[in-house]
Amino acid sequence: MIEYKILHDLEQIAEISFKEFKTTEYIVNFLKSNGIKIDKVLDTGCFGTIDFGKSKTVAIRADIDALPINADKTEAKHLCGHHLHTSALLLILQKIVKREITPDVNIRCIFQPAEEIVSGARIIIDNGGLDGVDEIYGIHVDPEIELGTYGIKPGELMAGSNHFHITLTGKGTHGAYPHLGNDLIVAAADLINMAQKIVSRKINPLYESLITFGKIEGGTAGNILPSELRIDGTFRYFKDELLEFLKSELENCCKSIEEFYNIKIDLVIEDGTPPVINDEGLSLKIIDLFENNGEKVVKNIPKSMGGEDFALYQKIVPGVFVRVGIKEGEEVVPLHNINFKVPDKALDCAVKFWEILLKNI
Repeated sequence: MIEYKILHDLEQIAEISFKEFKTTEYIVNFLKSNGIKIDKVLDTGCFGTIDFGKSKTVAIRADIDALPINADKTEAKHLCGHHLHTSALLLILQKIVKREITPDVNIRCIFQPAEEIVSGARIIIDNGGLDGVDEIYGIHVDPEIELGTYGIKPGELMAGSNHFHITLTGKGTHGAYPHLGNDLIVAAADLINMAQKIVSRKINPLYESLITFGKIEGGTAGNILPSELRIDGTFRYFKDELLEFLKSELENCCKSIEEFYNIKIDLVIEDGTPPVINDEGLSLKIIDLFENNGEKVVKNIPKSMGGEDFALYQKIVPGVFVRVGIKEGEEVVPLHNINFKVPDKALDCAVKFWEILLKNI
């Protein structure tokens, strides 16, 4: 089937964030061959418009990048299902231009790069991808939801996410004479422990949040105290007011450790993504629509502490991010697992989602 050919083609040319050159070329060629207007082709990724002369424009978005599977990041694999998202968008656009479905809105199609490093949405926005858009919708495969079922949750869905980098600098010395230098290892341990108390003792326990330290790098031998040490981490939240609070408290932790150990600490907090918060009215409308069409819908899906830059679009226009179930059998292979794979039949479900939505929006 042509539908599965597209899915398999994209699977074979998997590329990491901002390196999706072949993928972009494939998408552009498909759009051109189907007479779909491309508004802008970026270094990677693109967006276009099907204009029916309507007063309302709806954006539909797919992410196109894959994940690296080796240390040098020279090999990639679709371990998050983005090739299915892209295939479904291409196929629904083809149905529209063939007049198999006729939306009562203009369609802005967005093929976004670099979702895996939560950077691509900003580039789409900065290049005018949301100009004139009234609403936006996106999908993501979910290996914990049964195949043929859609997860649609009004309100909070995924956490806001920021990554940070901490560099500790001091005077290196022999491990037997710590008093002659600065022990950055102990300082880092205290910093990590102190930071965990931000969430456990300074934030309302009913407000979901976390701070994770995932990488510590420093030192050359067990009996040498290093002169530099680096820590990388991330924090997550749902309430907007927690963003500045977490930033401020991390800075306070760094200042306290810096003063106590007489060392220098540099904290860099990257621009992150806000929480994915589905528009209540649109979500309820879609739930009713799909249930009335006889589709299976789960509404009580748990919130996720994972981040997703679809949230940046939702800061500009109302939008809904929907889970498309792909689970078959009892075993769950999670996203990003090296053995993750989407079943072909899930593409039918994703295309059906777009078809029902765009016929009735």
